[in-house]
Amino acid sequence: MGNASDSWTILGGSFMDLENLTLFNMINKERSYLTERQKVLATNVANANTPGYLPKEVERPNFSDELKAAALPLTLTNPMHMSGLSSRYGSYKVYTPKPQNPLSIDGNGVVLEDQLNQVNKVKGDYNRLVTIYSSFKTMLETANTKINA
Repeated sequence: MGNASDSWTILGGSFMDLENLTLFNMINKERSYLTERQKVLATNVANANTPGYLPKEVERPNFSDELKAAALPLTLTNPMHMSGLSSRYGSYKVYTPKPQNPLSIDGNGVVLEDQLNQVNKVKGDYNRLVTIYSSFKTMLETANTKINA
């Protein structure tokens, strides 16, 4: 998971683009968010001794909007039908939250223990994401094998 060739898999002798499936698209978006968050946390840790540096955070994507927008395109066969919602993608907002802890004498707001705990949490979230990705990919391969048998 992570490079372009991973979005393709062989199912029953043919190729299938997993990025067209809502679940895999959301997994990819979460992976991208976790990668960006890990970069920001690494920058925070690297600046733990930089005078005046305040730790940054990454805005978490809103997956409820993603779920609403993820439905298959609807065909209006009746004037009483409602049209589907459009999908909104964007880059992740990096911001400096208000410090929760007192600043050091030099104005630095990084608490190494908190940042390292967040790094560990991101690692756990990423591992969970890889497990979900692998499980659903295996389910698709199994379902396709049973259908084409």
